[in-house]
This record gives sequence, C-alpha cells and structure tokens, in this order.
Amino acid sequence: MIGAYLRRGLLAGLLAGLLAGLVATIVGEPEMDAAIRLEERTAGAPVSAADSPTVITRGQQKAGLLLGTALLGTAAGAVFAIAGAWAVGRVGGDGWARSLKLGVAAAAGLVLLPAVKYPPNPPAVGDPDTIGSRTTLYLGVVLLGGLLAATVWAADRQLAGSRLRPPARGLLVVAGALLLAAALLAALPAAEGAPVTYPAELLWRFRLGSVAVQLTLVGALAAGFGLLTERAERQADPQPGRQADPQTRPADG
Repeated sequence: MIGAYLRRGLLAGLLAGLLAGLVATIVGEPEMDAAIRLEERTAGAPVSAADSPTVITRGQQKAGLLLGTALLGTAAGAVFAIAGAWAVGRVGGDGWARSLKLGVAAAAGLVLLPAVKYPPNPPAVGDPDTIGSRTTLYLGVVLLGGLLAATVWAADRQLAGSRLRPPARGLLVVAGALLLAAALLAALPAAEGAPVTYPAELLWRFRLGSVAVQLTLVGALAAGFGLLTERAERQADPQPGRQADPQTRPADG
C-alpha cells in the first residue's frame, strides 16, 4: 500500500510545487524585486557578478524558481503520502476527506502558526548576524506546530468516545487548539521588528505573498493527493459503503 501512496504523493507534490512556483512568480517576485531595489538604494551600488563571481543573479534565481518549488513539492509529497497512508483507518472519511483534513492541519500548524509568530522578511529587514537564530526559532515553531496538530487530533479521538455531540465536541477541540496556540505564541521570544523607515505596505505585501505561496503548495498537494487517492479507492471497490483497503477499520475523526 505504501508504494502506491508514495507514487500519488510524488505526483501530487510535483504538480503542487509547479503551481506554487507559478504563484511565486506572479505574486512574490515583484515584491522581491521591489525589496531588492530598496535595499540597493539604501546600501549604495549593487554588487556585480564581476566583483563577486559567486553572486547568483536575479535572472538565475528566477530561472531556478520553478525547479526549486517543484523539488520542494515533490519532497513534501513524499512526506504527505506517508501521513496519508498512516491516516487510513485512523482519520475518518474516504481518501478525499482524509487528505483535506491532513491539509488543513498542515496549513494551520506548519504555515499559519509560524507565519503569525515569525513572518517572513524581505531583504534589508532583520540583522544579518541573527539569521541563524531566527531560522532556528522558525523551524522550532514549525516543529511545535506539527506537535500541536497531533495533540489536537489525539484530543478529538479521545472525545469521540464521550457523550458530547459532534458540534459541542468540535467547538471544544477548536477552543482548546486556539488556547494552546496562543500560549505557545506568547511563550516564544518576540520576532525582530522591521526598521521604522521600511515601507509598511511593501513589507506586508511581501509577507502575504510568501504565505500565499506556502498555502498554495499545501492546498494543491492535499487536493491532488486526495483526488488521486479517492479515485484509486473507487476503482478498487466501486460498491458504496465499503472500505477500499482491507486494513481500514472504522474511525471517529
């Protein structure tokens, strides 16, 4: 089973990566260019390739953007496929529903939560000497977001056996998730602020564009993987009301 899931994940991830690269080209690159021009005006003349042969030009960066997002999407697809295989029998619904639930958890825990605490910054924002520590903090929030999503899922599974009705159970789980996220955000060190002279509009357009690219990757991956999985399950067992996989058992969430 895992081999079939991996093939679907790799295909869905590749397509999602290409779509995310297209969104980055349309939405993100103009803001990046504007940020770089502002940085160059502030610092003086830009560094040329002749002065520093190791410098990667903007043209080379743009040419490699689709390749980079495609590779990232393919790797993310492999991870998502493993999660999708694990979800069989543990997360309720067919392949489409399970994939969407995993996608929502990934978007909330791995994209939105880190973006709220440590939003992406354009060039000229942030002390270059703190790049290492800022990267560590960001990756730490990503890891904690994944653990938070797993904790919320486990709590929902535990409450499924209680007498709570589904609406009440859902509200309780959402409230608990929000409280845990708020406590986590409050406990972490504050993000490094942007200079007061930096254009606020450019800063937020850059940040929103970066988050849009990440959400595109996660959303397209979840949708593509879900469609492929649901189609495979329907072909394996066209009779409604039956589980396509013999290892599948009834699930609550």
